[in-house]
Amino acid sequence: MICEATYDEVKPLVEDKKVPMVICDLDAFNHNLELVGKYLRETGKKLRLCTKSVRVPELITRVNKQDFVSGVFTYNSAETLFLAEKHGIKDILMGYPTTSRVDVQEACQAAKIKGTRISVMADSIFHLDLLEEGASSHDVELNVLLEVDVADHFFGINVGVLRSPLREPEQVVKMAREIQKRKHLRFSGIMGYEAQNASIGDDKFLYRYLKKRSRPKVNARRAAVMKALKENGLIGEDFIMNGGGSGCFQETAADPTITEIGIGSLLFKSHVFDPIESLNEFVPSLYFVLQIVRKPRENYVTAFSGGYVSSGVRANPQVFLPKGLTVTKREGFGEVQTPFQYDPKKLTLNLGDPIFCRFGKAGEPLTRFNEVYVYSDEKLIGDTYLTYRGFGKQFS
Repeated sequence: MICEATYDEVKPLVEDKKVPMVICDLDAFNHNLELVGKYLRETGKKLRLCTKSVRVPELITRVNKQDFVSGVFTYNSAETLFLAEKHGIKDILMGYPTTSRVDVQEACQAAKIKGTRISVMADSIFHLDLLEEGASSHDVELNVLLEVDVADHFFGINVGVLRSPLREPEQVVKMAREIQKRKHLRFSGIMGYEAQNASIGDDKFLYRYLKKRSRPKVNARRAAVMKALKENGLIGEDFIMNGGGSGCFQETAADPTITEIGIGSLLFKSHVFDPIESLNEFVPSLYFVLQIVRKPRENYVTAFSGGYVSSGVRANPQVFLPKGLTVTKREGFGEVQTPFQYDPKKLTLNLGDPIFCRFGKAGEPLTRFNEVYVYSDEKLIGDTYLTYRGFGKQFS
């Protein structure tokens, strides 16, 4: 695997290739996928692949074929329709609510494809009315999940993300009954996404404390919602309790109310997950490669491009190989160039040499690339997989 190789060993991989480029180490990707699968098989839980963190249909379909995968979790309706129509994905949860009639029409078009189950997220009457209107006009049934806010609060600060207004069990029961009133909607589950546990590391005492504090509260809130729904006869067959995500999947899987977990970024193990101790067995499987085009000083080299930043905190790229390179504080990773500082006594670099880097987050930077080169120990880079952009799609 690339993560175990030296700089001299990986340099030949990119000779005569057009750079900047992205490499997926398929052996590392499969290693990560199998680690997730082993754990979920033992706990009896399912993975729902968060496709926005992958954005490569070839890899999405590879994951979706696994026996421990329940389906995919999409970014929006256009992505939903694309994966159902062009790639045969049958179980799709559109993970974010919409207030657009165009979006609802696309979701309904996907639902008309034979054998396809389309689920949508909601947390308001407005959402339900819009979904019922669209589903009625297309004469399809849409499954609806209600998102429950499971963020924690610490000294008046919201620890988590600001998403759903549904927090108390009574609110969820009321909304579930509203779904039942609509002819073309089916109440099929709950989502409780715990960003405060999924997205921060263990490298700081405060982070460790907040995660430890949050865990029992998240589990208790989900359990209270499930109890209220059961008491009111609102849980039917194939009911989903979705939680996540990648950064806390083991702890989430231990929650007895959970049926499936949203996981995506972990399969690439972007570097935001490095400080999470429970993920130490997982390895990087996605890299981007820059090329040195200038030597402005004896102890500096400058590469072309590199500014593939991601949204959120701690999401700038990092140098992986060669060791000993540091990004300048003044310029950082840039759109057209990225200067690096190094010690020429310890490292020899020449024009044309590659620099291997890791993305801060997983799929988001792939909106800048048409294809991903595939590497495995059995075969050097040969195959390429198209990204969404390579198919002429963006979805964001």
